[in-house]
Amino acid sequence: MYTADPAPMVHDGTLYLFSSHDEDVGEPNNFNMKDWVLATTTDMVNWTQHGAVASLRDFPWAAKEISGWDGFDNGAWAPQAIERDGKWYLYGPVQGRGIGVLVADNPLGPYTDPLKKPLIAGHAGGLYDSIDPTVYIDDNGQAYLYWGNPNLWSVKLNKDMISYDTSVGENGIIRHPMTVKALGERNPPDTQGTTLPKPALRGTSYEEGPWLYKRKNLNYLFFAGGPLPEHLAYSTGPTPEGPWTYGGVVMVPQNAFTNHPGVIDYKGKTYLFYHNAELPGGDGFKRSVAVDELTFNPDGSVPMVQPTKEGPAPIATLDPYLRVEAETIAWSSGVKIEPSSAGGQNVRDIHDGDHIRLRNVDFGATGARAFTASLSSTAKAKQATGAKIEIRLGKLDGQLIGTLPVSGTGGEWKPQSARISGASGINDLFFVFRGAAGEELFKFDHWQFSQRDLAADSASVASEPLPAAPADPAHNPLIWADVPDIAIIRVGKTYYMSSTTMHMSPGLPIMKSTDLVNWSMASYAYETLADNEALRLENGKNAYGAGSWASSLRYHDGVFHASTFSATSGRTHVYTTRDPDRGPWKETSFEPVLHDHSLFFDDDGRVYMVYGGGRITLVELKPDLSGIKPGGVNKVLIENVNTLFGDDLGGLNGEGSQLIKIDGRYYLFNIASPGSRWARTVIVHRADAIDGPYEGRIALDDRGIAQGGLIDTPEGKWYAYLFKDNAAVGRIPYLVPVTWKDGWPVLGENGKVPMTLDIPAGGQGVSGASGIVASDEFDRRPGAPDLPLAWQWNHNPEPRDWSLTKRPGYLSLVTSRIVSSLPEAPNTLTQRTFGPDSSATTRIDVSGMKDGDWAGLAAFQKQYGFVGVKMSGGAKSLVMVSADSDHPEEIASIPLSGKTVHLKVECEFEPAPEFARFSYSLDGKSWTPIGRPSALAYTFPHFMGYRYALFYYSTKTAGGRVDFDYYRIGQSGGSR
Repeated sequence: MYTADPAPMVHDGTLYLFSSHDEDVGEPNNFNMKDWVLATTTDMVNWTQHGAVASLRDFPWAAKEISGWDGFDNGAWAPQAIERDGKWYLYGPVQGRGIGVLVADNPLGPYTDPLKKPLIAGHAGGLYDSIDPTVYIDDNGQAYLYWGNPNLWSVKLNKDMISYDTSVGENGIIRHPMTVKALGERNPPDTQGTTLPKPALRGTSYEEGPWLYKRKNLNYLFFAGGPLPEHLAYSTGPTPEGPWTYGGVVMVPQNAFTNHPGVIDYKGKTYLFYHNAELPGGDGFKRSVAVDELTFNPDGSVPMVQPTKEGPAPIATLDPYLRVEAETIAWSSGVKIEPSSAGGQNVRDIHDGDHIRLRNVDFGATGARAFTASLSSTAKAKQATGAKIEIRLGKLDGQLIGTLPVSGTGGEWKPQSARISGASGINDLFFVFRGAAGEELFKFDHWQFSQRDLAADSASVASEPLPAAPADPAHNPLIWADVPDIAIIRVGKTYYMSSTTMHMSPGLPIMKSTDLVNWSMASYAYETLADNEALRLENGKNAYGAGSWASSLRYHDGVFHASTFSATSGRTHVYTTRDPDRGPWKETSFEPVLHDHSLFFDDDGRVYMVYGGGRITLVELKPDLSGIKPGGVNKVLIENVNTLFGDDLGGLNGEGSQLIKIDGRYYLFNIASPGSRWARTVIVHRADAIDGPYEGRIALDDRGIAQGGLIDTPEGKWYAYLFKDNAAVGRIPYLVPVTWKDGWPVLGENGKVPMTLDIPAGGQGVSGASGIVASDEFDRRPGAPDLPLAWQWNHNPEPRDWSLTKRPGYLSLVTSRIVSSLPEAPNTLTQRTFGPDSSATTRIDVSGMKDGDWAGLAAFQKQYGFVGVKMSGGAKSLVMVSADSDHPEEIASIPLSGKTVHLKVECEFEPAPEFARFSYSLDGKSWTPIGRPSALAYTFPHFMGYRYALFYYSTKTAGGRVDFDYYRIGQSGGSR
């Protein structure tokens, strides 16, 4: 696709790139431009093509102008779009005869013309004066619209964005001084004017394509400069209205005779978008948008930008374990896109030898095991077509990790799958299409990989069943693992979820999803919550059952806010970042501790927290979130949540506040329980003002599934996100459909939580946990993180006492203090267990142990059990230990003569009773049970589900060392 006139816009963490569209048709030396197109990215290298979102035909007043002065459908020239107050405004020129404005609720449209006439009519400058609109909103909320060729014009838009202030300029239109001081000298000077209608002499370098941008306290006017071929230049001024002072040339002319700037800040960097004619077949009328990073000198001046072939470096990775649209592309050859019968776009025109490239795809340490694509072929259903997709890494003829033979689908969209081997780490990904020469092979809608998650070698992985087809429905529980106290927000099409991990470090996990079903780790809000004896496990102190508790997650003014509270630190903590995947997160904290709070930004700019247990209170915060605002709102909203149970009081007091605002009304969610039975219940109150009065009702009482809030999808569906206390595995999330009646949310189906959801399962699988747990071979590629995000330390780690480099390919643990038991041991490395059953295996080298040392693999909670090695009297023994009676007991001991041993723990969570089984192997193939099953019980002193844990501690002499070779997870292989 040929595109030009880039207009980037950042919203909710996504970069939206609107542009004009040069049709690949027509005679030479003519533009053919009918519509405006949109592409999006979150990493600056992989772009999702959304096709045309608006066209000339969306302006009814311009219908007769669609076949323009040059005899072609032409005139959808340089646009720009902007979001304000939930609406999207697209400003587009119509052949210079006027500038119109279209409005939509979604950047993808549909767009409608609210005025039914031009916003800016063709005026004094002639044909080209009413072109190239650019829109900008300053720090005070004032919006400006600039445009023009050969003159520079502007208006001050009203807040409705579809009208302007007529009290300034000439009926509202301001003509900016065309001086050399403001816009630079034209070189060579224009003495002949333009050969196009309405000749105009130009005395400055300004040609067209204005673009407004602000950095620090300086406003910039970027523009295309003349004479032809155009270069890019800039001027600066103290305000968005100038006065302007010419700054210089930013980019010399390229191989298209026009150019057009678009400057934007995104994820901590500044980018210059422009166009050239670099695509194959390109020329001055078939252009291509390009982008490079833009830098600034200390004085604010802009150095020259040297265009590159490769463009900017990636600023994020692409997650292959989430659904990815086929039209998400870094580079392609031969293929085209079209509107899809399944919605959105799909890839078409696929022929033998065509390919699609994606960059910076992160397969993780465990790697991928399967690939599923949604394809459409005209061949008879299930008939072999001879076509296939080669899936390669690194380069076009790089490592082949899988091949997907394409079967016929009778023209329908069907999922088709292939096994994958050898995909791990961060790579460029290539889809190379093969088939009969000269034939269009098939169409391609979307794809998704499934992650390796079984504790097995490559042979056993190859025998695993393929994941469920994407068309299968998702199910509850959403994630069968300990992910409690959840808060979910949506930013564009991406959902983010925070949770609680108590005394673990790093903490306050942030997860993300594109479908509300398949979640993956994004980051942690903090590395360590605080630095004290309890969190260091020193002097007999610990933070079990404490640390940080329920969190709140918000997105406001381009910033993510994750907040929590802690009795261990005695403070309320707020963490902020603009990029939840890469960070960094910045901490602000204050006293007092606000229990189970909900952070809330209101439309008037004020910020609050709602908190409490039983009595729910609203407090206003300082604008910088550094504490409670003196003299601000401090009001009890609900004296006692539990009064909704009538006389049945005495149960869990109302807590877990989550406040949201929908259509101008405030909804407050809490959890409570009646006194006569333990029944975690969803309570909702609503009010027309944030400080009440609130009216309430019981929203859901089903199996204790409660505590959370509401989330909507881009399509307008509503769900409640809640969790259930599910015994030893922990507190597990559920998703509950929501309908609305009389302004109240109605949760579930006939008051019950359905086990099957109206959302495709994708790669959910049985546990739904594949994105938050991970196997680890402990081999690290350059640039890879030290530990995958699935890992957390029990309490704060001792950084000097663990390493992945002392023995490459191994996790090395050393001891530096004496402790008496596993719960006191520092540097215990953990991951979640998951249900309904799961297993973990490891291989450990114990040759460096000292007398009195213990090391191994545990099912860890207060009543833990483990299989491991102890050294006593100079001899090593394999042992199985259980603390299911609250006191550790050595159940079995077997002499060990070798230096290495494989260990396995299997956890069975369903059906009851729950227990862990332990075994060992000397060769990694044949496993021998040891000891007895250890009962698993959720205890409040730890307040967490069971964790698999790699541990090493000394009871006599510090300074020993063990090396863990791998950690592999999967489903339990045993039966009851």
